[in-house]
Amino acid sequence: MFRRWFALILFISTMSIAGCGNGVELNDLGITTATGVDRQNGNWNISYQIIVPPASSTNGSSTGGSQAAVTTFSSQGKTIREAIAKSSLENPKKLYFAHTNILLIGDDAAKYGISEIMDDYYRNIDARESVKIIIADGKARDYLNKLVPPEKQPGRALSEILERNKERGSFYPVMNLHEVALKITSDSGVAGIPIVTLKGGDASKLESIDTFKQTSTSSHLRLDGLSVFFKDKEIGNLNETESKGISWLTDGVDRTNLSYTGVKGEVNSFLVRKASVKVIPIKSGSHYTVQVSAKVDAELDESTALKDIVNTQIVDELQIQAEQIIRKEIMDGWNASQRLHVDMLGIANKIHQRHPKDWKVLKNNWSEELAHMDININVAVTLRRVGLLQDSFNRLLETNSEGEY
Repeated sequence: MFRRWFALILFISTMSIAGCGNGVELNDLGITTATGVDRQNGNWNISYQIIVPPASSTNGSSTGGSQAAVTTFSSQGKTIREAIAKSSLENPKKLYFAHTNILLIGDDAAKYGISEIMDDYYRNIDARESVKIIIADGKARDYLNKLVPPEKQPGRALSEILERNKERGSFYPVMNLHEVALKITSDSGVAGIPIVTLKGGDASKLESIDTFKQTSTSSHLRLDGLSVFFKDKEIGNLNETESKGISWLTDGVDRTNLSYTGVKGEVNSFLVRKASVKVIPIKSGSHYTVQVSAKVDAELDESTALKDIVNTQIVDELQIQAEQIIRKEIMDGWNASQRLHVDMLGIANKIHQRHPKDWKVLKNNWSEELAHMDININVAVTLRRVGLLQDSFNRLLETNSEGEY
């Protein structure tokens, strides 16, 4: 009997304390789709782009409406956590960062240093280090206010722009916070983060939902440059061509296009389907040389040449053209890395792994060693297809014209 009463009391006690006493209702959460970080007057200025649920559709696209899908506000503090705490002074929602798509870092904050940002993300459980990072060409807050048609949620749109760039062109890397942390704490200490900028006319129009009622906008957000970090500070920028060269050198090219113009003005375009690039530091005496080996599978996806493009000899010529383009892009990336006096290829990491004794000697004068380092590039392109059309359309026109006379 005593056991039965004890079991009953235990059951009642358990039921009385069960539940979600510390839970938060979904309606009380301010789900952030993007976060901006700026430095202003010696303080951190944190901006939040919060989803407005009734105005957001399930797929994120827009056909117009009377309400914006997001709202943006900012808070300031001497530390990042103080700024987030002060957000409660003007925001009725509890900020929820788990679904943040983009961390946008302002130009001033990038030059100041991102170590405090890294510390905040790794130290606290409410933010995820898998968030993608972009550097703003100016204040991050200004970019969070801008809409990106046709997407209703700008933070999600910026994340998808990064992914499409990687899938279609490999112009810039897609970097999350953890990947950046690994790079800047490695032996090379260098990371490249894409830059977003505003292009076009009156950018203030992108702050109104009326932009969804237009078929075209005079201004838009665009990836335009690669911000180079040494340790936690931005030290310089690369342009699109140089950034693509770094993508080759870091084996970051998934798919891209190559354009070749011949001496007679003929144009050939190649679609790279698969690429494998190995960068190996080779010891030569007391110094090192960088050996780059690239194996690429491509196909011809556009041509104005007047030659028989299915001929074996012509196919060999096309492969050589593609190899020349890739070699030039790689050299552009290498020269940019040398110009900034940084190791964007991660050569230091490889030397440390393969020759730890050498690295103990080199690490104290690594910048000087890097400046005198030579590079050898070997590119092998295999043209898998020339497309459905066996001749260029220009050649067909010329053949038909000859037949008429």
